[in-house]
Amino acid sequence: MNRKSKIVYPDNPNGIYHYETPMIGGIRQYIQIRGTDKRNPLLLFLHGGPGGSLAGFCHILQTGWEEHFTVVHWDQRNACKTYLANKARAKEIAKTGTMDDFVQDIHEVIAYLHTVLDFDKLILMGFSWGSAIGAEYAKRHPENLLCYIGIGQLVNYRDGVFCTCEKLLRLMPQGSADAAKIEKLMADFPEHPVWNKELTQCMRHFMPLSAKYIMKHVKRVPLGKILKSPFLNLKEKYASLVGNPAMQKQAFVTMLAYDFREDLNFGVPLLFVFGEEESVCPSELVQACFDEISAPRKQIAVIPQAGHSCFFDQPEVFMKTLLEFLG
Repeated sequence: MNRKSKIVYPDNPNGIYHYETPMIGGIRQYIQIRGTDKRNPLLLFLHGGPGGSLAGFCHILQTGWEEHFTVVHWDQRNACKTYLANKARAKEIAKTGTMDDFVQDIHEVIAYLHTVLDFDKLILMGFSWGSAIGAEYAKRHPENLLCYIGIGQLVNYRDGVFCTCEKLLRLMPQGSADAAKIEKLMADFPEHPVWNKELTQCMRHFMPLSAKYIMKHVKRVPLGKILKSPFLNLKEKYASLVGNPAMQKQAFVTMLAYDFREDLNFGVPLLFVFGEEESVCPSELVQACFDEISAPRKQIAVIPQAGHSCFFDQPEVFMKTLLEFLG
């Protein structure tokens, strides 16, 4: 067995390594199921972006997950393998992606999983943009979930950027050129943002300054490891790394209009995990409304020396946080 096969299909007698593109939401959508023991709890991971599939990099980014959970990755509408499976219809699919569309997709993904695995309920984990659709699904369908975990929980995109901008201004020398850039960004940032050239330009100024003053310990995934992923062919690597925002047109509308605080009633236990050096989805927004959240159990964990992808920056601390919460 060569190196690629050993990673994609490890020799674990009780494990599951399943890759399929079933019909979800009327189109072929890629689902990846991996775990060393099928008896472990089932965890459905919702990637960020929109369009930011991590399925092809699970062996790099999610150290140890498959020893504790049976991990499901799903490439959402027009993301990576789902995009390539429906390329002829991609422009049509880009017009879909309302919150209702994604909630229904998650519902169908869970229904599909019941045809493959024997389980009652699962753990739903949303990361970044995925935390918006994940939280919404948890509110609407608690009957299918053991709990909901939001990593870098998105509360509101604009408010998150402004919260970080205010933090940056406190960290920057008063009257400096960097402070002037942030003040201009806040003045230029639209009240009702649309993902266009102007917003992209704002974020191009925002991210380097966040990296300079806040994200001191954030790790970068080596490009070589990404390019050598055994889960992706050349076209899939290109689709995953480059992407095309136009293929997520409606999903961006959904993300930019989203506000977690519109409904704070959950019927399942909640865990929110943030990196201390988070920039786009700061923990302060969840902390500000935490007392108003109704749930059987709720917890916020902030991981030191970690950024947006806190599960990659501090994998051992992240896993310990999950396991302690799950008991």
